Amino acid sequence: MAALAKTMIDHTPMPAQVRDCTASDLVGGATLTYPTASKLGGLTLPDVPEMADWINPSELDSPAARTLLTASATLTDRRRAAAELLAAPFYLVYKVDQVAAPIALGVKELKQGLVNARAVRYDHTGRLVCSLVFHYYQDDAKQAWAVDKSDALEIDPAVAQAMRDDLRYQMLRTVASLGDPHRVVKTKGMPPKPPGP
Repeated sequence: MAALAKTMIDHTPMPAQVRDCTASDLVGGATLTYPTASKLGGLTLPDVPEMADWINPSELDSPAARTLLTASATLTDRRRAAAELLAAPFYLVYKVDQVAAPIALGVKELKQGLVNARAVRYDHTGRLVCSLVFHYYQDDAKQAWAVDKSDALEIDPAVAQAMRDDLRYQMLRTVASLGDPHRVVKTKGMPPKPPGP
């Protein structure tokens, strides 16, 4: 399983490198967050927001993957978990590409939080099949609340945590809709292009 996970991470595509996944491509496989797949492959995670636990909810990992990363799991439990993962028909890895959420990151910039991510499907051998780019925003009401609470020179750590909790919830909510062929993803359009030099 470690070799398979490393193969998937080593072959992570650029956002437009492969065909877009359809809703049916996303249902029925073993799911992993990118940090979990990296840890299974024995890789070290960079210290960046995109790899943080709060934006990569453990609920998105197949239980067998979590078992393999649990230090207290018995050898028998780990073998069963590895066998379960290796028997999966395919793997779906959720990769957060960008966390543009200043308040959640403790930065005094009051723009609305945005997360860009992908669902990347690999076959049972770790070969790349397709990917789906998606993005989601901070909840409007939560954003307004945070702006109202951010009148000091620095962001209150409790406010930053509340915004991280909201983005985590929005991630779970968005991922839950990805396999629905009739989904209507509520977005506010693409983020604005950064100003030139």
